[in-house]
Amino acid sequence: MEWGLTIEEAVRFHGHLGPWLVIGYRAGAIARDRLGPKDFHDLHCTVRVPNKVPYSCSIDGVQASASCTLGKGNITVEDSDDFEFLFVNIATKESLRLRLRRDLLAKLSSFRSIEEASKYVVGLGDWEIFELS
Repeated sequence: MEWGLTIEEAVRFHGHLGPWLVIGYRAGAIARDRLGPKDFHDLHCTVRVPNKVPYSCSIDGVQASASCTLGKGNITVEDSDDFEFLFVNIATKESLRLRLRRDLLAKLSSFRSIEEASKYVVGLGDWEIFELS
């Protein structure tokens, strides 16, 4: 069974393309690639971001790409200024912590529109968005 949504499907789920949706989506995609879950129940994610829009949009991105969902109970959301995503492969006990690069956080506030910010984030490489911690 194939699981996880494409970015286009994630946009339809969320309602629009935004930089924080892309950030969460990319975090989930990295986790799936690096932790190699065999089943959509294998991953658990703890999202640590401020519990307010637009930052909380990253939660939808994780749900879309990693299939860590509120309904299945394999995602936890913590109100925090840490801007990080902690993934655990429940089957193997391997973990991955992705922290948003602070220079990107500052850069995102400089854009005049959500479209500009989204285009910028889409064009970045994974390690221009995150650092391992």
